[in-house]
Amino acid sequence: MRHRKSQYNKLVVTLCIAVVIGAIGALATQGFRGLLNLLSLFLYQHPDSPVHTASLLPDWLKILTPALGGILAGYILQKVHYQAGEQTDYMEAITLGNGSLPIKQSLLRAASSAISVVSGSSIGREASMIQLAALSGSLLLNQFLSHLPNKRLLVACGAAAGITAAYNTPIAAALFVSEIILQTITFETLAPLVISAAVAQLISSSFIGEGAIYHFPALAQHLGISWYWYALIGMIAGVAAPILLKLLNITRQLFQKTPIPLWGKLGVGGLIVGVLSVGETAVWGNGYETVNFLFANPLSLTALIVLLLYKVSATAVSTGSGAIGGIFTPSLLVGAIMGSIAFHIAAFFQPNMANSAIWIICGMGAFLGATTHAPLMAILMLFEMTQAPQAIVPLMLSTVCGFILSKGLGSTSVYARALPESHQGTTPIDHLIKKDPPTLAYPPNIEIADQLFKTYLWPHIYVTDNEFRFLGAISLHDFRALESKQALAEMLNVPDCYIRMNYPRIRSDNLVEEAINVFVTHQGERVPVIGEDGKLIGYMTKNDLLKRLGQHWQD
Repeated sequence: MRHRKSQYNKLVVTLCIAVVIGAIGALATQGFRGLLNLLSLFLYQHPDSPVHTASLLPDWLKILTPALGGILAGYILQKVHYQAGEQTDYMEAITLGNGSLPIKQSLLRAASSAISVVSGSSIGREASMIQLAALSGSLLLNQFLSHLPNKRLLVACGAAAGITAAYNTPIAAALFVSEIILQTITFETLAPLVISAAVAQLISSSFIGEGAIYHFPALAQHLGISWYWYALIGMIAGVAAPILLKLLNITRQLFQKTPIPLWGKLGVGGLIVGVLSVGETAVWGNGYETVNFLFANPLSLTALIVLLLYKVSATAVSTGSGAIGGIFTPSLLVGAIMGSIAFHIAAFFQPNMANSAIWIICGMGAFLGATTHAPLMAILMLFEMTQAPQAIVPLMLSTVCGFILSKGLGSTSVYARALPESHQGTTPIDHLIKKDPPTLAYPPNIEIADQLFKTYLWPHIYVTDNEFRFLGAISLHDFRALESKQALAEMLNVPDCYIRMNYPRIRSDNLVEEAINVFVTHQGERVPVIGEDGKLIGYMTKNDLLKRLGQHWQD
């Protein structure tokens, strides 16, 4: 009974803090939106949409603006210095770290993103909004509530608030963080996320209103479309999603191999976007206005294919060059185009087909489900974005079909680079084990210990018995803190009191997921690896683990 009351009290405290984080996150998101408007006013004398801005510029400025913006954004991004093991992305901080986000790096990334977005890069502005909302939660916790054990969940509440304030989708925001980032849906995790999202929605609606962000036209109650056409939309998206993700990876790798500084890479990416914008101004920005245009003005099949090629190319070079921004919103435009293409295919076999608007929303949902591997979130996200109840059943069918086919083709989630997916936890760690760590036989010898610390420069030396079974570790801090050889001798004559017997360790038969859990609670860079018999086999580094995850995400 006492335990239940304690758990209840903890939940109440968490929910109260989630309210504050939701409010701060919403304000941080609106602050970034205001920054973008100010930059647009400064550069173009109006805070209009990127596509409309591009249409007003002469061709030479369409080319020059993204290129110069990329150079400046890259220069700012080069000022970001990463510390070993530091997570600067909110998803990594929540899943792999302790929920803490570095202030300087996050702000510089946001500044770089703002320059890229305003200068026409084909990326979403929402990623930086969410990052800043999560940063606000992290700062609140680190400054005032550093003792809390569930900081990662509360920083996730900041991310949910940011998604809500960016998209006007409180339900989908809570589910996005729960389903994709935390990868668990329980009352203890979902309740704080819902509270944060709800508070963020109440605050952000006073800035941007409560209406749908996509202007979905009214539909007839009976659309007269056979169910298999909706399945077709899902199949097109399910096949296209792996192709797009592969293209993004290839482009990213090509830019990484290019021997020029980061500012040069972003400049080249911006230059390519600028050249593409001469042929199609819709490549600028995240694609909001283009989707709304497609709802009201159906394009020909040829025009749709051209638009698709231009937008995919611009998004690939923008993200591949290293520009800070999301592809969530640009991928919605790609899905909308695919839905429109499916409409033309169906109209060829069945003339007098119903309005293409329903096909657009189904394409958006199907492509989102296929790229994120989160169909439930995709359905709710599109429902909230369009507020079209007539589309919910077709949307469900298309989205599930797209997800299943994409999964069947072996595609990974678009967020796989930032998140350790559940199936990655089934990977053994044997290939990550390094041999010959600095080892001290029990009982420890003063001279050998001193020499090992000087040679290896490690903060800990491992201690084993005469059969090489791992006992624990002696820290350099404890070793150097003693002022005399006599004190050191006394320490090593009664080593059981000074050897850290509870020092973390990983078994050689553990999986990657289990190794991640050990490193999450261990501040060091290395952890000893032992066999089933308890004998010391070697050690494993945090850096190698993260590199292995990165290689897996690129495969």
